Amino acid sequence: MSSNQHGPNVIEINGMAMLLTTTSGGVAIHLTAPAPEPSSGREAVLDFYFASDRYDRADALAGYDRAALTEPRWSPTTLCGRVWAIMVGGDGGAIGRSGEVAFAPTCRRCLTLIDRHFPKPTPDSRLALVAQIAADTVVEQRGFAEIHHVPGDQQDELRRTIRALIRQRTSHPVRTHLIKEVIYVECPAIHDQHAEQGMREAAEVMGAILSGEPPPRLKRDWVISWATWDIA
Repeated sequence: MSSNQHGPNVIEINGMAMLLTTTSGGVAIHLTAPAPEPSSGREAVLDFYFASDRYDRADALAGYDRAALTEPRWSPTTLCGRVWAIMVGGDGGAIGRSGEVAFAPTCRRCLTLIDRHFPKPTPDSRLALVAQIAADTVVEQRGFAEIHHVPGDQQDELRRTIRALIRQRTSHPVRTHLIKEVIYVECPAIHDQHAEQGMREAAEVMGAILSGEPPPRLKRDWVISWATWDIA
């Protein structure tokens, strides 16, 4: 490879090179892993793109090493399972006159799946306690809960643990959602059991408003803060 030429446009994920690719007609940037067997791999850029009679592409590929890009080493599908068309341009420039340059994936599914290539994070010392408090709140009080300020590397495990605890105690389906760094837990079956409490609180608020009085301040007992339970 010449010193002024570049190889495949890759990023390293836990020691593994992942090729940045795009699909035909797609706009997202995907990740493609090396093929499990060299014989089953495909090229980052097909050899005919370098043909001298294809001036629109051959000139644009002058910044790349032909042998490196045409080595059949990549999986035929992206991490998210799509058949990809071509490597996205990188340090050597765009691939073709109408190509684009990118240095990171944008496909949400690919970004989710790369978590499998990283070691599982160590659970924080407070995770079990916060999960138990959240499960108690859902089962015994309202059928729902919110957990704030949970570190990103603890969110998935906390959600799994809460769901497991509630299912063990009630056998009811339970859902968790992550919205703007807040984990929401809901169990519709239990919430329906506590519907009378919600109606009573709503009636108290309406009664105060109709009487010209300030509405009662509800106790936000469904809100849990991760930071409150720091036991380190």
